[in-house]
Amino acid sequence: MSKCIECGLCKEVCPSFKILRRESVSPRGFVIMQKKEVYDKIFYLCTLCGNCEKVCPYEAKLGFLEFREKCVDEGITTNSNTKTIENLKKTGNPYGFSD
Repeated sequence: MSKCIECGLCKEVCPSFKILRRESVSPRGFVIMQKKEVYDKIFYLCTLCGNCEKVCPYEAKLGFLEFREKCVDEGITTNSNTKTIENLKKTGNPYGFSD
């Protein structure tokens, strides 16, 4: 993330930004939030596809997965994530189906 200059060249390859068209869900928006250490559920809107890092002219490694892990450590999660984890623990699969 330290190489990111927040130029925004990554926005148009971001699937979340393409659909939602909100700066807050663009890679640049996520970087700004990371720098301010703002932990929020919005980080779960990132698909972790890596397109932003592939097109970055500065080859910035943005660390969104690691930041999402920090969100989990801070107890910031979504209902879907909580349900998926419960299903995995209970049945061994994310859908909750038992054999």
